[in-house]
Formats: sequence, C-alpha cells, structure tokens
Amino acid sequence: MIDELVTVDGRLQLDAVGIAYRKISPGDTGTGHQHGGASPVIVMLHEGLGSITQWRELPEVLARRCGLDVIAYDRSGYGRSDPVPGTYSDGFMEREATEVLPAVLHELGVRSPVLIGHSDGASISLIAAGLESVVPLGVAVIAPHSFIEDVCIEGIRAIDSQREPVIAGLARHHDHPRLAFERWRDVWLTPQFRDWDIRPLIERIACPVLVLQGEGDQYGTEAQVSTIVRSAPDARGHMLAGCGHVAHRDQPERIADYLVEFVSECVPAGS
Repeated sequence: MIDELVTVDGRLQLDAVGIAYRKISPGDTGTGHQHGGASPVIVMLHEGLGSITQWRELPEVLARRCGLDVIAYDRSGYGRSDPVPGTYSDGFMEREATEVLPAVLHELGVRSPVLIGHSDGASISLIAAGLESVVPLGVAVIAPHSFIEDVCIEGIRAIDSQREPVIAGLARHHDHPRLAFERWRDVWLTPQFRDWDIRPLIERIACPVLVLQGEGDQYGTEAQVSTIVRSAPDARGHMLAGCGHVAHRDQPERIADYLVEFVSECVPAGS
C-alpha cells in the first residue's frame, strides 16, 4: 500500500466555464496537466448534488490502495466550478457524457480511464461507455439510474420539501448551492424526464461493469442492479444491506474493498 500521496487542485477552462478538479497521485509524480498519458487513471464522477469534497476520503483511499492517479472534478455549477447559464434540460447527462467528460479527459491527458460514478455521475459514466465517447478500462457505478423509477421521483419531492436546510448544508461544498439544488430538482421533476431511459446504451458497453446499490437507497431499487447486470455483456452487481444512497458515506470500507478489487481486475498487469 502507498503511504505518500500528492494532491493537486487545479482548474480547466472549457469554453467559458472553469472546471475545478483534484488529482491525487501516489508518491511524488509531479504536477501540471499531464497525468501519465496511457497509464490507467481512476476518474470519479459525483452525484446530482455532489462535488469533489463529497467523495470524502474515497479518492485518497483508492489512490493509496490501487497505486494509481485519481482525478475527481466538479461539473459546471457544482462545487467550485463555474455555473453555465440557463436551466438544465432532460439531455444534460448525455451532454456531460459526450461533450464535457471527453474534454476533461483530453485536457488532463487521460487516455485509459477507469470510471467510477455515483448516481447522476454513474449514469453519465454508463452513457459515455455505451456511446464510446470515452473508452474506459472499466466502469464502476454506485446507485446508478438507468431508467426513472417512481421511488426516485418520490425521493426528490421529499428532499425538496426540506430544501432550505439541504441548501444550507450544500453551502459547505458548493459556491452556488441554491443554483445546484434547483437545477437538479427542476430537471428531475420535469414531466418529459419520466421517459428518460439509457437501457439500450448499456447493452453496448464493452468493458467490465460493477454495480453497487444500497438496499435503503431512497432514489432507486434492486431493479437498477438487475437491469444493468442483465443488459451489459460483462457486469456484476451487489446489493448492500444497511446502506442508503450515499454508500461511500454509509459503508466506506466495504465500498472501497469492492472498488479496489474491481480496479485491480480492469487494469493491465504492470501498468
């Protein structure tokens, strides 16, 4: 296991939007925008109200235990990244998967990513792999959405009823907490978004897929795991007892164990 880690916080300019990112490297691998070229890199995509800091200690744990660079970034309007003007539409995850994620990887020199996504970030990762806008070594998803379940909409309505304390809590992690919350809520509660469905794309994912889902997730059920495992050519999944939507908060050691094992299987020997 690696003891020494080097953390670099940086910023990318994608058109008019500044994107905050964090790179965590095992040992003194230097700084700057190049991250090992063809070397495998773990790339983490946060949830719908998430950010770099809301991954907690997981990026550091993965860098240390896997011996790989780990990159996490804030999508526009989240964390320390600039907001984009206007509202989100029902194609926002597809745009993130086909435009923003490839641009971030290009700017950071990442050609062999292992994608780890949570919730919305999980769906973005699956879309990117299915459409081949990114060609990952593997995709690990925590609490993914592959289609819209009633429980998801009910969960969003429930959290909206407590929006003010939720927004106050988000302020610890986001420069624009109210904007982040309202954009997320509004797009998920738009009637036309109920037809959103990426199951046909999942059938096209060529790399290994790992699915982790808490049994107590207020936004999704076991149907997400079984659907992805059944649809993707090379996928396996686990339901986690005593675990909610934010599995890396509820069971950090167990989640880390699953992810470390998965990454080790995806990364070529000697990388």
